[in-house]
Amino acid sequence: MAGRIKLSGWILLFLVIFLIIGGVDKLVNGSIKAKSQEEIQDEKVISKYPKINLKTVTKQTDTYTYSVNEPDIDSEKVNQSINKWIKGQKKKFIEEAEQNKTGVSDGMRADLNIQMETHRITEHYYSLVFRTYMISGGANGQNTVKVFNIDIEHDRFLKISDILDLDQDHLEGIQKVIWKELHNNKDIQPYLLVEEFNQWVKHPEDWEWSIDRKNFSLYIDEYQIAGGAAGAIEIDVPVEKMYIYLQEDVDSFLKMPKEQRLEKEKIIQKEQLKLDPDGKYVALTFDDGPSADVTPRILNTLKEHNAKATFFMLGNQVDFYPELARKVAEEGHEIGNHSKSHPNLSKLGLEKIKEEMNYTKEKIVEATGITPHLLRPPYGAYNDHFFTYAKENGDSIILWSVDSLDWKSRNAFSVKKKIESRVAPGGIVLMHDIHPSTADALPSLLTQLEKEGYQFVTVSQLLNWKEEKGAGPHFGSLK
Repeated sequence: MAGRIKLSGWILLFLVIFLIIGGVDKLVNGSIKAKSQEEIQDEKVISKYPKINLKTVTKQTDTYTYSVNEPDIDSEKVNQSINKWIKGQKKKFIEEAEQNKTGVSDGMRADLNIQMETHRITEHYYSLVFRTYMISGGANGQNTVKVFNIDIEHDRFLKISDILDLDQDHLEGIQKVIWKELHNNKDIQPYLLVEEFNQWVKHPEDWEWSIDRKNFSLYIDEYQIAGGAAGAIEIDVPVEKMYIYLQEDVDSFLKMPKEQRLEKEKIIQKEQLKLDPDGKYVALTFDDGPSADVTPRILNTLKEHNAKATFFMLGNQVDFYPELARKVAEEGHEIGNHSKSHPNLSKLGLEKIKEEMNYTKEKIVEATGITPHLLRPPYGAYNDHFFTYAKENGDSIILWSVDSLDWKSRNAFSVKKKIESRVAPGGIVLMHDIHPSTADALPSLLTQLEKEGYQFVTVSQLLNWKEEKGAGPHFGSLK
């Protein structure tokens, strides 16, 4: 009976079928299980933003899906806080998705999508804007925005006062700019609630905001300042409208149009720090930089002593080290024009003088966003053409009352002693940020002058204190 299968054959056949079915079931279940695990995009992508990298984490289950941008930032405190927020968003979403899974439309799953936008404010300041879309039940999803403004260098979160100068007069001006921008938006204007806006705008520390070189952006929850028909509000205020209210280290990084720079410079001149008429002030000045080796050392010492100084820069050096020039400005120091290539200007005609000075002016503006209005002729030598140039541009010629002779001695002890022997209240001290010996001398020099009661100010502050105006030349007080 060759056509019949013996009992042992049937048993073997059933065993094979069972194993096949079990294997398929295991394969299917394994595939479903695999889909329920988080998948991390782990390709190494070189970020254009220093110290910030990004990965995308996704997950799919029968109930929900999500796709989340998770940043990896070279700042432990910042990383921990952002990751904690992201975990909280995922946990909340999953709980709601599980609770509402019967309410989700056929064939649909709950979905969470968190995408991060990066806005660079300065070299170390960033706005990280997280846009969240969540639908865990019902017909409509929910859009929200969360912003983390960070200072990577100092491992901290930024306050709005780190970006905007919020003294009372400025705050009123900022409020007017924001209201005008909202009022001019035809999609928002009909629904604005004046009383609610007035309450919200008084508390800038609670704003959700970001900033870059184009816009100061505000993210306002639904119903917070407008009726429900307006929805959640996102308003971009052109940064040039906020420019005069920016802190110095921020506006120096944002290369603003000439009109805005001039407007702010006029305001700064009016609001220049008022010094004590009986105070003891001296202006430290540094020529011929910036230089890669010496300028950073001098900046560090000035920061340690909370001292401000004035740097008279060469155009060729600024062209070579624009980031260093920007750093000088960011740290609140003043920048002056010392010509392009350090010629003896007393031997040049007006056109050559214009070439030298305009080149440097343009390089400083390009690097820092600041227009210099202080001029120092190389060697202190100039002629009538140079004086004409200064007057035509509304600039001031700045010389000195104390020559450190650091260029000659190249000795830290000699530099310190020379300055101490000649300095007087209202003096202008000449040094150079290209000689290592000058950087060596500075810490002990500042310590000694502080013991004698001196405070260190910019040349412009000193001129205001002395009530000196015009093209000059200005020398500072002699001993």
